[in-house]
Amino acid sequence: MTAPSHVATWPSLVDVPALYPDARNRDNRGPLFYRAGKTWPLSSQPKTAGRVPLLAVGSNAYPRQLWDKLAGTAADRQGIPLLPVIMRDVDVAFCPIRSRKGYIPVTLAERPGAVCLSWLQWLTSEQLNLISATEGARYSLVGGARLAARATLSARLRRPRAVYSWWFDSVLQQAGSTVWMDVYRQQRDQQASLRPEGSTSHPNPVPYDWQVVPRDPESHEISSEIMSDLC
Repeated sequence: MTAPSHVATWPSLVDVPALYPDARNRDNRGPLFYRAGKTWPLSSQPKTAGRVPLLAVGSNAYPRQLWDKLAGTAADRQGIPLLPVIMRDVDVAFCPIRSRKGYIPVTLAERPGAVCLSWLQWLTSEQLNLISATEGARYSLVGGARLAARATLSARLRRPRAVYSWWFDSVLQQAGSTVWMDVYRQQRDQQASLRPEGSTSHPNPVPYDWQVVPRDPESHEISSEIMSDLC
């Protein structure tokens, strides 16, 4: 069995916000399985029954960030498969805010004709609610069958009937244009070039025919009844 990588040795985005959203090295950029602070390469179809397929367009694709959010909980021991996905007619844009950790976060947004390289993870209900608690009120959990139809996965994988993603209410604009994340550009350079305090924001409406998952306005928890419909 392949020896695991220990994500505690990877840089935390709390300490190095310029590495947002994903500070994995080349050896850890393929499909992987995260569990309790460790990752393993993933070479076969993971078991995804009873889990929610979620696009991880930002730091939730970075296993060290998962450990920072889940460490010490029972959910951390349930494991998370993470696989690359190609999305069409959507892309990843920067938000017009600076997080408390010092980086400019990102959001999914509509972009007709775009081809977006991202990551898809399958979360248990416990994992999703813990991560939901870290996503502020300006984020919505959206998607469904319409978003799943835009996804291209490996033919070896069972195609999910629905896919969900975190969606911020506005996007960052500079010189009148939305600032999109460039997966081929150094993350440090991208973060250094962003100035949300001196830029403008543009509304990022959820597509009218997508599902918006209700969350408790205070705790951001998703009820068990709603969660059962997502899995």
